[in-house]
Amino acid sequence: MKILMLVNWKVEYTNSRPADKQPPDYYIHNEKYWFFRYFEEPVEVDVIDIHSCKWIENFEKNKIRFYVIQTLRAIPKLKNYDLVLSHGMQSGVVLSLFRRVFKTKAKHIVFDIGSFNSAAESGFALKLMQFASKTIDGIIYHTSSQIEYYKKFFPWIVDKSKFIRFGTDLEFFNTEQLKKYDDADTYMLCVGYAKRDWDTLVGAYKNINTDIKLRLVGHVEDKYKGIEGVEQIPFIPINDLINQIYNALFCVLPLESFNYSYGQMTLMQQMALGKLVVAAKVPSIVDYVEAGKTSILYKAGNIQDCSLKMKIALSNIAIKKEITENGKKYLNDECNEKVMANEIEDYILKFVRR
Repeated sequence: MKILMLVNWKVEYTNSRPADKQPPDYYIHNEKYWFFRYFEEPVEVDVIDIHSCKWIENFEKNKIRFYVIQTLRAIPKLKNYDLVLSHGMQSGVVLSLFRRVFKTKAKHIVFDIGSFNSAAESGFALKLMQFASKTIDGIIYHTSSQIEYYKKFFPWIVDKSKFIRFGTDLEFFNTEQLKKYDDADTYMLCVGYAKRDWDTLVGAYKNINTDIKLRLVGHVEDKYKGIEGVEQIPFIPINDLINQIYNALFCVLPLESFNYSYGQMTLMQQMALGKLVVAAKVPSIVDYVEAGKTSILYKAGNIQDCSLKMKIALSNIAIKKEITENGKKYLNDECNEKVMANEIEDYILKFVRR
């Protein structure tokens, strides 16, 4: 089976494993890419990322919000593949439009991370996605509630879609690079560069009387400067981020409520490193944790409930220990990259063989 994967991020093409990148972010020549290393059947995978000249990259990402150049690079190669996998409709919509006019040997399956266009319910973007989606052979989605959106706006893909939990790479976090910092266990940690409800988190923290600091990694905002106990750190490399998580007392994931997939990688990275995660109860999270067993959940956007759950994480050592152990066991047994890969392989083989 020959697969071409179109990913909506930049990939480093290399001959050896980079020290500062996770598997989705690099492609080693003559080795299986990302989760494909777990496939049981022989597979050849090539990857085309979104790289282009800077102004085109910015225009595609920030203005039109889909990738044209990437697809133009892929089209001449389609006859060489059995299957094209687009990770996100940003990397799938142009190919889908192309296939409305031209038949291709390769089937086309989309990992629908963002519910086509952030689960839009009206407007030109929705019409475009509806038109393009009718050529898609299959959909994989990581947030189960997306099926209700499909039933309402994309009923023709419901029978072709499959919910598969995203799985984290546990091998990546069994690392010898973990270091104990001098300030270990003196801070709670929030990681995120976008789509975090920082106002609820900071508001909840201000209600807590504690010497434990609140460290925000990846986000710096003027209005949070000068608040006692709040520390802000801009973007840091992945190895430094892992150690920030490893040394935190616990983590907080203050997500906003959207009907698409996001925040799951951050959640499972923190669980894999043995951290209790206090998380907002939102659609993208509820498929991945059990409240009180593998995580502590609070009502999204509710400062009082967030504050209460953070106090539990601060004060109840027994609960914290039980939840972190349950979380690591859950990832090892049920929700990891190998499990995800096996389910993806079973799903896509149906289309290739058909």
